[in-house]
Amino acid sequence: MPSGLRIDLLGPLTVRSGDAEISVGPLRQQAMFAVLALNAHRVLTPEQLLDLVWDDDPPPTGIKVVPTYVYRIRKSLPPDARLERTTAGYVLRLDPGVLDLERFETTVRAAGLHSDPEQALALHDQALALFRGQPLSGLPGQYLAGQRRRIAERREKALGTRIQLQLAAGRHVEAIPELISLVADHPFDERFAVLLMNALAGSGRQAEALETYQRVRRTLVEQLGIEPGPELRAAQQTLLQVEAPAVPSRNELPYGGAAFAGRAAELAEVVAALRATAGSAPPVFAIDGMAGIGKTALAVQAGHLLAAQYPDGQLFVDLHGHTPGREPLGTEQAVDHLLRGIGVPADQIPGCLEDRLSLWRSKSARLRLLVVLDNAPEAETVRRLLPGASGCAVLVTSRRLLVELDAKRRLGLGLLEMDAATALLIEIAGPDRHGGDESAVRELAEHCGRLPLALRIAGARLRHRPAWSMQHLNQRLRGRRRLRELDGDSNGVRSAFAVSYEHLPEDQRRMFACLGLFPGKDFDANAAAALAGIDVPAAEVLLESLVDASLLLGPRPGRYEFHDLLRGYAAEVADDAKAVGRLVEYYLTAAGPEPDPTWADVERPNLLAALEVAEDAAAVRFALVLAPYLHGRSRLDELDAVLTIGLAAAVRQQDAVGEARLLFLRGNFGQFRCGPQKGLCDLRRAAELAPEDEPGLRARILGSLGYTQGTLDPSSSHADLLRTSLRLAHLAGDREAVVETLGRLAALAVRQHGFAMALEYYERALDLAREIGDERLEPELLNGIAVCRLAEDNPLPALEATRAAQRLAAAHELDFSMSYALCHQGEAHRRLGRTKLAVEIHEQALTLAIGNCTHLDEVDARLHLGRSLLSAGRGEPAAEQFELAFRLSQDRDHPLGIVEALTGLADCAPQPGRADRLLRRARDVAFEAGYGALATRLECRLERRPAVQV
Repeated sequence: MPSGLRIDLLGPLTVRSGDAEISVGPLRQQAMFAVLALNAHRVLTPEQLLDLVWDDDPPPTGIKVVPTYVYRIRKSLPPDARLERTTAGYVLRLDPGVLDLERFETTVRAAGLHSDPEQALALHDQALALFRGQPLSGLPGQYLAGQRRRIAERREKALGTRIQLQLAAGRHVEAIPELISLVADHPFDERFAVLLMNALAGSGRQAEALETYQRVRRTLVEQLGIEPGPELRAAQQTLLQVEAPAVPSRNELPYGGAAFAGRAAELAEVVAALRATAGSAPPVFAIDGMAGIGKTALAVQAGHLLAAQYPDGQLFVDLHGHTPGREPLGTEQAVDHLLRGIGVPADQIPGCLEDRLSLWRSKSARLRLLVVLDNAPEAETVRRLLPGASGCAVLVTSRRLLVELDAKRRLGLGLLEMDAATALLIEIAGPDRHGGDESAVRELAEHCGRLPLALRIAGARLRHRPAWSMQHLNQRLRGRRRLRELDGDSNGVRSAFAVSYEHLPEDQRRMFACLGLFPGKDFDANAAAALAGIDVPAAEVLLESLVDASLLLGPRPGRYEFHDLLRGYAAEVADDAKAVGRLVEYYLTAAGPEPDPTWADVERPNLLAALEVAEDAAAVRFALVLAPYLHGRSRLDELDAVLTIGLAAAVRQQDAVGEARLLFLRGNFGQFRCGPQKGLCDLRRAAELAPEDEPGLRARILGSLGYTQGTLDPSSSHADLLRTSLRLAHLAGDREAVVETLGRLAALAVRQHGFAMALEYYERALDLAREIGDERLEPELLNGIAVCRLAEDNPLPALEATRAAQRLAAAHELDFSMSYALCHQGEAHRRLGRTKLAVEIHEQALTLAIGNCTHLDEVDARLHLGRSLLSAGRGEPAAEQFELAFRLSQDRDHPLGIVEALTGLADCAPQPGRADRLLRRARDVAFEAGYGALATRLECRLERRPAVQV
């Protein structure tokens, strides 16, 4: 375990650090800790914690009790458990393996990866041994009671799976004592009764198995007034219908293969479902999945384990539904094979198909047969070949979802887990082929898409080419050669995909091919409709048909994606040159001038991918739409990439207006992220390109340029630029540009300590923003008003302004504005003497600023946090924050940040001489940068300090 901390919930709540047990407080406090632990790494708001711990009976103090309890819990915990406060609430962060419930779930999942029942059994035993009694016992609250039931049900499910594995391995006698106890403890749970009957029957104790049925039935009838369910009745019928075979048993099952991994849970499910039969029809278990997923291998393995249950024979028919170079097997041929399999002589098989089917149903009705119908093309063929009575069982595999088939159970077979995929590779290639390079094995498994067929081909390549290393094969599988490397004969991956594709109707083939041009990963019906040039309802029908054909995945409702290897095949058959253009136009239309953030968050990877394949004219429009959204979402690396692509396209198109708009965005965003110097060149070039007949565009460019120049050189002619910006904004009727320019005039006045003038600008801008009705313009203006009020030493109005800014920033998800709001809010609390609260708020601001990846925000947050720490008497951590702010400001050529950081370090300096040197240095930087008012204030402060004794 990575840490010495251990939290046990699978019994009474226990917390240990090493060998020492830790008390987390009284009962209700324990309940809160249990709630946090069950939701580890998830932020819970104070309201959620109050509701989950106290239900409908909160304490008189209400939500105020939550911070108190959290504080007490935090004080009791060692450093391994990080109980953190965020802007939204509280979150408990734990190292992997600390929580026993997590270890239980992880071990059960690991058991499912093993094909060896003994290994899977051992892991289930290890997982179940973690329980020390009733989970969360004694802790109050409806939420924890519900979790207690959920965990108990999960334990029972794991217990049932373990017993199924015992029975599948033939360990019937060993399972009986525990099952007798489980049936007694759960008299109404028919699952355990069925398992006990199977265990007794497998041990040769059929009479006791039938007696168990009668006893359980009696309990159900007398106490609940109901008859047993179909599974329990099926188990009884199985025991009653055992007859001696009329003909010698015939086992046609193919060799199961030496390498079979990662399907233990699925194997147990199939075997358990087909062990018991009842009713008037044979149980049918249908396995579906994409080509190469391992359907036949699973069916064959299950068939071998079920052989003893069906002593009259195990028949295997390959229906060739998707076999390269072969037509599907006809019903006549298939039923002929089945009749011969149960011993009907050739001269007694009727010539008429209906007579053959009738004879098959009549003969099989008296037998206990397992029939495997492999590679079924469609449901009707399977339906006609079903045996005549319930004593038989049928196992069907198909690439298609056979929705018309009346199957008892269905299993959609998915990809192997990574551990199982690497185990299969190593088993086939040889244990020494990876040379200890686990990363190379995992990379090869990913190149194979964790698809069993591809893994087997890759493993066989390595086994038969001793000179090849895994790194060499990985190199060959990179890029567009992957499908060719995993093919080579009629049983290769590409060949398997080709057969599935060729069996599709024409409209499905066209949709599949168009989807091969999709540049992203997952998509919805709207995008698919655009690619194919059809309406959305038609696209939805085709997409669901491709899912049924196992050529598409549906990871969640309304979203679709390819398996990696299938995506490569779809790209090979794609041939619609106009499809990508239609997709790009769809995304531009759906996004509009300002994308809905919720929609854009879902589609962001696809929007970025579509931008990369768009024609130049569309790329310029795309970049102009995406850039503001990405900036607002703090996706700054993606923002840089989008602007780079858009600008290159604008230059190639000779689109001066588009280039000017994109340069403005890059310059405007860049100055706030990395300092004014970063954006100056872009803004100057944008001003040169912007045409005179675009007054709104020129207003924004000149406003940003004036602010940038004023920041770099307060003595420059920036005021003229800002006045021109205001005039052009009024001329264009662009009131938002007027608001922005007024805000910039105010910000520059703040830098020169002209707070009265700044306040006037901010209030004018705020009035206009409210008149416009766009709340997103307000937070930065409210933050500016708070700065001015703090400069007046008037913290209460400042606090009110920051709270309004915080509320609006949260409502519109404006992380940059939120960071500044918290900075100024914490400063107001500090001025009011609430230093502890100020530190907490400034820590939140710093976390948010770092997450925003904007260095100037981070500088501001560190300066505020340093001042709050200093006021709280914590000089050493305060000095650390000022030092970090100083380094960041130096790196970004941010003179104001340098001045503030040096001033803070002077306040922390224990020696008067060092403090004076730092203040003089700060004064000099302020003078050199053109901030005369600030430099004068520092000079006055130096003059007031006592002389230093030498």
